Amino acid sequence: MADNGEVTFICPACGEAELPFPDNHEPSETNYTELSELHGCDHSKSVHFVYGNGHSSSFGGVILETPVEGSPRSRWVPPRTVIAFHFYQDQTYLAREEASPGFYPQPLFRNRMVIDGVENVFVAMTFLPHGETCTDEMRARGEQLAKAMR
Repeated sequence: MADNGEVTFICPACGEAELPFPDNHEPSETNYTELSELHGCDHSKSVHFVYGNGHSSSFGGVILETPVEGSPRSRWVPPRTVIAFHFYQDQTYLAREEASPGFYPQPLFRNRMVIDGVENVFVAMTFLPHGETCTDEMRARGEQLAKAMR
């Protein structure tokens, strides 16, 4: 990642916080524990989310987000992380998100809502290592995140 000042990452422990990627850090050299310690959430005190001594480049991926208005941005998404997007509103795509090839993004939940007569679609997805399937807990988190974006 060339310019870390414009790149964010999702906390690999809780999967909910988005933080600026630290200067002078590269995904291939930054392990999950170090990224989660930057957030310091309660989940970061547990190591169940860490796969061996893996680094954040091993699995997960970069999401390239291209909003209709504004500049494109990148997010580094470690594995076992759930994120949500306000994807579609009243026949208009609000953003396009694409994962880097070779990773395992799996859609979790699509939530269609009509708000004040306007159709909105919210999408939550997860990145999982080794082709894992999402658990009921992860699916519930994706649903919660998608609903929270209205």
